Amino acid sequence: MNSVIKIIENKTTGVSFNSYKYCHDTGERSGIDYDDNKDIEWKEYGETEKLDKVNLKYEADKRINLPSMFKYFLDGSRHTYKVDDMSFQKNVYPIIAGQVGVGCCERIDKRLLPAIPLERKLVIVLPDKAFSTNEWNREDVARILLLDINKDLKSKHNIIFDGLLMYNTNKDESFDKKGVAKIQDYMVEMEKKLVATLALEGKLNESSYLIKDGSLDYQKISLKRNKNALNISDNRVKNNYRYVIGVSKSFDPTKCLVKGGGTNSNIIAQLKLYERTAAYRYTSKRANVDFCIWYLRIRDPRYTHSIFDGVVKVEKLIITEKERINGIDTDDINNITAYLINERNPVCYGVDDRWANHLYPVYLTEKYVKSKYLSNNLFLQLF
Repeated sequence: MNSVIKIIENKTTGVSFNSYKYCHDTGERSGIDYDDNKDIEWKEYGETEKLDKVNLKYEADKRINLPSMFKYFLDGSRHTYKVDDMSFQKNVYPIIAGQVGVGCCERIDKRLLPAIPLERKLVIVLPDKAFSTNEWNREDVARILLLDINKDLKSKHNIIFDGLLMYNTNKDESFDKKGVAKIQDYMVEMEKKLVATLALEGKLNESSYLIKDGSLDYQKISLKRNKNALNISDNRVKNNYRYVIGVSKSFDPTKCLVKGGGTNSNIIAQLKLYERTAAYRYTSKRANVDFCIWYLRIRDPRYTHSIFDGVVKVEKLIITEKERINGIDTDDINNITAYLINERNPVCYGVDDRWANHLYPVYLTEKYVKSKYLSNNLFLQLF
């Protein structure tokens, strides 16, 4: 059987160097943090009341025997791989591949079950220099190359790749990171389409919220380059997120800026158990939308490795004009936060290094998604 690399070499002008193949998640890390916003400036309140810190233990206890407002849990995950270096047009570029999984679980009678069929996609990312044609014809040529790759894989292993992507080589930047970023963008679009499906089917409402693992501040994707991209600043797409919150396990506290200079990292570090910060408005330059963002401590810092372990960042899109002018109702933010506190148990202590920042239903959804991956060895053998 021809390897994927051999087919790419035969169908393009590329020359393979048979470089060492590895998974970014187990070998050299890509160094890209996709879970965090960039430079969040706390300059305007994002809620109706001007508060400092709020302890919501009492409100959480009042709701502990009530059905949770959170019914759906979404996780997008990707494993990325360096599979070769190839020479195109007298320059050497990395070939990146990836497995992408996006899943959503639904809580029914205290059990967590798949809400819709899990999507797992396999993708390859080549430099645009792999194709000598002009940019308007590259997509067509790439599509033909993908058909050739899949024809061979389908007959031998009953495996196909779902996408052949291209990263731009115009700027002298890390091409490895560019390839990984393309796979990340691919995953983001899958997440947005899953949210759109749930919203279209009427499954999301005031008593059936969705928790998305990670930030809602999706990087803006050029519609010129991706005609199928869902622009979250579009009102129709934005409305899909009315009953969605993003909960980030990791964030950079030095990026929480005070208007005029400095950071608010000390405010976050000093949060007591069950306390949240005030909610602030953040206008994303990446997605061109407004967010309401606050931080919540769900674990006692006495039992964590770092002062920021046990703190999660919570995001909600500002949807309506009333919310844009006055902020999201403080009672709504307190209600969301109280129910979030009650999601902190059970604890996945000892089975994940990020246990202090995990919400258990999100953790289970993440495990479900990753259980559907091909093994790293099997995936790399395709190349």
